[in-house]
Amino acid sequence: MSLGPLDLLFDFLRDLADGNLHYLGLIILAMMVASLEAGFHIGRFAATRRQPSDAEKSAVNFSTAGMVGLLAFLLGISLSMASGRFEQRRDSVLAEANAIGTSWLRAELAGAAERDSLRRLLREYTEVRIAAVRGGPDAAEEDRLNQRTNALQTEMWRLAAGVAERSPTPISGLLLASLNETFDLALTNRRNFTSHVPTYLIRLLLIVSIVAVGAVGYGFGIAGTRQFAVSLMLLAAWTLAIVLIVDVDRPQAGEVRVNPTPLIWTLQGFGPAR
Repeated sequence: MSLGPLDLLFDFLRDLADGNLHYLGLIILAMMVASLEAGFHIGRFAATRRQPSDAEKSAVNFSTAGMVGLLAFLLGISLSMASGRFEQRRDSVLAEANAIGTSWLRAELAGAAERDSLRRLLREYTEVRIAAVRGGPDAAEEDRLNQRTNALQTEMWRLAAGVAERSPTPISGLLLASLNETFDLALTNRRNFTSHVPTYLIRLLLIVSIVAVGAVGYGFGIAGTRQFAVSLMLLAAWTLAIVLIVDVDRPQAGEVRVNPTPLIWTLQGFGPAR
């Protein structure tokens, strides 16, 4: 279902999330402040038309507290999902590094010609995987890295299959098994790095945030008083929480990134290239 202007706004914010999170935070904060001010002026207008009773003020405060509680719940759910995906990426990078290291060791069991070729390919493969985890500057570079990964996998499997056909022993089977695990984990990593918090949840979080802040402003308006400095600090904290969720959910575009150190250590463990 198309939401018209809202779709355009969310697409614009999504583009900012992939580019500059500082601008995204400023825009979200500006939207929050605008919602607070709008709610405050609407509340003041309603109070001047008819003086609200204490019971009405209590009802508004109760509804506002419910909205803020819902917002806190959505923030917690979103952050939990984003951090869970971040941990999955870290774990899969470590698992892939271990699998590559195992394949390197088992390549020693192949014949002399295949051993040197396999290790040369594994060295280049690890360098490509490090670049893939760090992320390319654009989609074209990411596609190139994925294509090079597939090409190296095909070449390594051809060499290992040749060893297994010439000498079908449990040792050659172990080499095939470790290479197969290495290739599977590359696909797992690709899935993990392209898996994000559902878009509808981020949209719902932004909408509920704006509505809840407007309700807080409305409560200030009918009460006839407000603390703008304290309110601004609260809005800044909410904005930082939302930006943090978006940042963690963008593993190759934000400040919080998965470190490819396990793969780098594995590459260093190969020793100098011959």
